[in-house]
Amino acid sequence: MIKIGQKPATIDRPIEHLTACHRRIEDRLSTLERAGEWFGSEDETKQAEAMQAIASAIRFLDSSGVTHTVDEESSLFPRLAPRLDQGEKDYVESLERQHREVDQAYAELKAAVDARAPDRYRAAVSRVAQLYREHIASEDRVLTAIAGRLLSPADLEAIAAEMRGRRSHLAK
Repeated sequence: MIKIGQKPATIDRPIEHLTACHRRIEDRLSTLERAGEWFGSEDETKQAEAMQAIASAIRFLDSSGVTHTVDEESSLFPRLAPRLDQGEKDYVESLERQHREVDQAYAELKAAVDARAPDRYRAAVSRVAQLYREHIASEDRVLTAIAGRLLSPADLEAIAAEMRGRRSHLAK
């Protein structure tokens, strides 16, 4: 959401861009949860709408969601690593483990969609949403504060350049 008087979160401001991406991920999680109400429905129209919403959310997570994780693990975390104290290093390592845990739960969600298994889907989407929301809340609160304290303007520009490079193929 753009707030009046604030610049929009663009790649030129990479930490704000990552945080804005968290909001987009949360939106897709909500879509997946709502779609679960109609996934497997006897109402063919509602079932079709649910499947369309699920497919759209999955496309986003498979593209922008994956790119977001790469932005963190390939650009942000490596620049922070040499400046972190041991507790902060442990924290960043826990974020990387959480990324893997979300990946595993997300694979189960996609498998449930492919199998057209509504109960399995609802359980998987609940797990994915829980993991993602806890992870996002932590990054929004803790990681952004660490990054704000430790990253220089040059670091931020280098991160932004790498993020632009990752997205350059998408514009073609």
